[in-house]
Amino acid sequence: MPEGTRGGEDGYIGVRKADLIGAIVAASPPAEAQAVGDVCTLLDALLHHEAHARLEALKALYDPLDPDAPPQRRNESQASLDAFEQAIGEALARANFEEIDPGSVQTLEATKVLTGLSIKPASAGLRRIRYFARGGHTEQIVRKSWFGLRRRVIDARMLADVVVVVSFKPESEIAKRERAALARMRRGMRPGASLMKHFRGVATAELVTLHPGATPSMRPRDQVFLAGPAVIAGAPVLLNLWPALTVIFAVIAAYFGAQGAIEESELKRALAAISGLVAVGAFVMRQRLKYEAQSLRYQKQLADTIYFRNLANNAGVIDLLIGAGEEQDAKEALLAYWALRQADKSLSKAEIDRAAESFLRERFGMDINFDIQDALAKLERMALVAREGESYSALPPAEALVRLDAAWDGLFNFSARR
Repeated sequence: MPEGTRGGEDGYIGVRKADLIGAIVAASPPAEAQAVGDVCTLLDALLHHEAHARLEALKALYDPLDPDAPPQRRNESQASLDAFEQAIGEALARANFEEIDPGSVQTLEATKVLTGLSIKPASAGLRRIRYFARGGHTEQIVRKSWFGLRRRVIDARMLADVVVVVSFKPESEIAKRERAALARMRRGMRPGASLMKHFRGVATAELVTLHPGATPSMRPRDQVFLAGPAVIAGAPVLLNLWPALTVIFAVIAAYFGAQGAIEESELKRALAAISGLVAVGAFVMRQRLKYEAQSLRYQKQLADTIYFRNLANNAGVIDLLIGAGEEQDAKEALLAYWALRQADKSLSKAEIDRAAESFLRERFGMDINFDIQDALAKLERMALVAREGESYSALPPAEALVRLDAAWDGLFNFSARR
């Protein structure tokens, strides 16, 4: 199966639009092939024009919440956030994204098995976090351990695209106990802003790593490796620490006149005790450095997990989403039109749905849940199909071109205003 076209269980059509149009033209009757290709081109152009208006409207809603927005354009109100989240939800649904319950992504055990990390997300200062995904499919991932001697194959649920929308509390709603944790997590993110990130090729068990407050915790194995030597090497030092301290106190007391003269043997014991304390301090510092080095390795592993999968951030996500929604709109409409023309008779919704899914399965090896409702809605709006009861039929390509051409010519009609 070609890379990037593995089937899923949602409505995401993960094939290039150009490849789909080519397959539709090739599958059309020779007498209609050229006209069908022209219908695809013109229909795609009209949907692109409609998408531009949605793009500008969504950008306007996001601008007051953009982390980079200047102070005079900011709006941290709940109404502003609600309006944006409703619009971004509609844009994601148009691009065949489905929302994932945030509570279901915190699967610590599954994350540990796949990434080797135990992740704990901190939600200090967050209004809410939302996950959206599309293109789910199963893959086998190989994980090696013990210097490559141990090999483990994991059946992982993979997601082609993931969008994370994170909304931060405004300054007035942040509790005192949250400020320190929020400062560490957001790293400069202003209160009241909304953060958006788009990732590619993420396993469901890795979703928790996309949380802005994701923090890896020390694994029990590493805790043993750090604590074991500390106990073994530190125990003798600690056992001898109290006698050493008593000698030091005795020497100090004698020095200030609380006791008699300091004998040379006691002074030597005091110096030895001080050396022991220095050794304890050095040992504690060494173990602390080992702990921090291991924590840095965890952070690097976490960063490597998501760094190369990040496609866009904030306003850049909107451009990708609107483009993705436009592509899905076009693919759905073209498939439905082709299914009706290929049958050369009226079909019910279920029959169109089955024909489209069968075409994608046979031509591209994809198993999807085709969204027939949206596909027919677009064709009806463009007046490319006729409905009789519960059955639909498509206009011949020549007639469809006339209607599409008229719709295109009517987009800008400034000469009529003179």
